[in-house]
Amino acid sequence: MNDKIYPTKLSGLSATLLIPLWAKAIEYGRPDALLEDLEAVRMMKLINYDFDKFSSAKLSQIGCCGRARLIDNETRRFIERYPDAVVLQLGAGLDARFERLDRPNVTWFDLDLPEVIAIRRQLLPESKNRYLATSLFNESWMRFVAELHKPVLLLLEGVLMYFPEAEVKAFFAAVARHLPRATVVFDILPPAAVGKSKYHDALKKMNNEARPEFKWALEDVKTMLSWQPNLRLGEVFYLSQHVGKRYPWWVRLLYLSTCGRRKYDMRIARLELG
Repeated sequence: MNDKIYPTKLSGLSATLLIPLWAKAIEYGRPDALLEDLEAVRMMKLINYDFDKFSSAKLSQIGCCGRARLIDNETRRFIERYPDAVVLQLGAGLDARFERLDRPNVTWFDLDLPEVIAIRRQLLPESKNRYLATSLFNESWMRFVAELHKPVLLLLEGVLMYFPEAEVKAFFAAVARHLPRATVVFDILPPAAVGKSKYHDALKKMNNEARPEFKWALEDVKTMLSWQPNLRLGEVFYLSQHVGKRYPWWVRLLYLSTCGRRKYDMRIARLELG
């Protein structure tokens, strides 16, 4: 009897959740592991999918785990500062951040499209957290969260890069309207990656018709401050400065220069409203 789950109903964009799941699963048990995610190991075993095709995606594997660790750290700091926080992971995919952080005693929502939440509930059922099956652009969840009257942290990991800048701007405008004191933590692609998903070491392994395109990136995060009058830049982390020792020598050499980091390095940013 085969009880494995077949992710055939996932669209091209939603199917990208399989890449960070694989990356975190194979990271487990390394002596130099960037994070430990036993849930990722468990879930990957339950999915009928050829994960071996990602085996050559060395840079993405490191990047996914380093990005997740940085966002985990930002989440811990926010919860320590605001023990009554509301945390929303937008475009949650199959990420087990709530479990990695030992199920913190806060109000926690994982949001994604219905097709993703359906698989998520099979693989990682809700415990103290709750799932929201909707689009991150649907403002109804923002209105709902605003009614809770608590400090809000929004997490977007591997999400905004797939939308054009007009939609990213519209998202931040909606957040500013409904959650005017929220904190947003998200990753930003380097400009060199836009329009080049077919060269990405992991995405190029997906079928051409299913592979989504990179549409948004920034060289300078400060340009976002002009989008909304109440946006403030909290902090920016260059990924290479936190996981560089795991990269091949030629990648480390590229990121030694300020120019190399600005043009080619992924960043994790924290923006604060209010």
